[in-house]
Amino acid sequence: MGEFTFGSSREVLPLCRKHDEDRDMCCEDCKTIFCVTCGQTEHKEHNWGSIKKISSEKRRDIPKISQAIRGCVQEITESLSFVSQMEYEQEKRHSGQIRKLVKQQDEMVSEVFKITNANIEKSKGIYSRCQQKLATLKTNMNNYKRELLDKVQFLDSQSGSMTGFQLIETRNDAEAVIAEVNNIDLTAYGHLPCFFKGQMDYQALKAMYGTLMDPEHIKVARLANFKNFSNTIVSIHSVSEDLAWVHGWDCSAYLLSNIGVTKKTIEMNSLSNDFIVGPGGIHIFTDFENDEIKKMDENGRVSVIVSTKPLTPIGIGKSLDGNMLVALVDDYSFKINTNSKRLLKLISIDGEEMRAFEFDKDGSTKLFTKPHRVFQNYNTDICVIDQIGQSSGVLRVLSSDGAVKFDYRGNYVKKRFDPRGLVCDGNCNIIVTDCLHSFIHMLSPCGEFIRYIVTKQEAIDSPYSVDLTKSSLWVGGKNGEISVYRYISDPNN
Repeated sequence: MGEFTFGSSREVLPLCRKHDEDRDMCCEDCKTIFCVTCGQTEHKEHNWGSIKKISSEKRRDIPKISQAIRGCVQEITESLSFVSQMEYEQEKRHSGQIRKLVKQQDEMVSEVFKITNANIEKSKGIYSRCQQKLATLKTNMNNYKRELLDKVQFLDSQSGSMTGFQLIETRNDAEAVIAEVNNIDLTAYGHLPCFFKGQMDYQALKAMYGTLMDPEHIKVARLANFKNFSNTIVSIHSVSEDLAWVHGWDCSAYLLSNIGVTKKTIEMNSLSNDFIVGPGGIHIFTDFENDEIKKMDENGRVSVIVSTKPLTPIGIGKSLDGNMLVALVDDYSFKINTNSKRLLKLISIDGEEMRAFEFDKDGSTKLFTKPHRVFQNYNTDICVIDQIGQSSGVLRVLSSDGAVKFDYRGNYVKKRFDPRGLVCDGNCNIIVTDCLHSFIHMLSPCGEFIRYIVTKQEAIDSPYSVDLTKSSLWVGGKNGEISVYRYISDPNN
């Protein structure tokens, strides 16, 4: 680069160290300044010319250059604001984590105290019982001793004058006491409590305590990116690390390899808004045009499982017990009233309705505005993307009994959040795509933001659908693009 600063004088041109000539030439490709001889030898294949000529041409672009600079300055300003916000959020999260760690320690120590106190009380009970038995034995034996001493004293002092009756009676009484003494089993009173120290199991203790996950241990790298379609990848489900089924807006299902090769195409003759792969490889999908849940076998034969009229099925997910969780609406508007029907239903594979999730625990507050996607986490929580506007939504997580556990409305980076794709990993972390900003958020099972799992360079534009099988993360975009990533959330894997 030229040795000058912004605003420095251009009147005096520095000399080229190689050729002792004025550095009055400029290369547009290399963005360097040099002498004419350097241009003829080192830049002859490049776009170069005199500074005077090029600057004259570029002078017309000053407004555009200034605008680009101002735009970059604005971007830097916004980035600095983001960095400051991150610093604040990280400090807040760090403080919160420390409190959680100490609280967990205190709770575990409290449980150990409970165990210790219970054993102390147990030891006291054993000690009290044994002491009581020994005290009773001691009293009885002292009584026997006094009684026998009285007998022997009577015999010694009255041996010549006692009657025959007194002799026989005294002897019989003494023999009875001696028999009782002889029947005393002292071994029955020699009990002593004993504490058997347990084996310290560090791994079990560590598992009970919990794990502090380092977000840097989550490794995501793009393996492939391809665009086989022109329409939205509405739903994608991987059947292995190498293969995934894709549904779009064209009434067909496609089996794709992880490098974009179409292995199989099935004509469905129905538009699908979401689907799952059921037993035997059948596709169970929501037909929102006909208000039906249908299934399609590997040969493309389609049959109706159940009609959902008057409600329209949108999203569908597998429940952990092998049934279906279906998101249903009475219309597509974002305005709801007391008569609106926006809910989830648990439906058997045979089409039998088993349960509905419509209201909060108060029995009147509606859980959803427009439920769009559903996924049951491996910890039994039910994760639902609820659309609350045209390009905005919330991730609502319910317990298995339907109580709201938490809502996630996006990270601190952007004000709006447009969740579309949803899946969970084997550690119960939640992965949700933000279609509006092309981010993929990763949350802890309790709803804490962990990180964005795809870098800006490897992000897919407008991620609309997502699925995960083992270490293969499939993401489908709104423009028909698909990316496959290697995903590792376990540092030991």
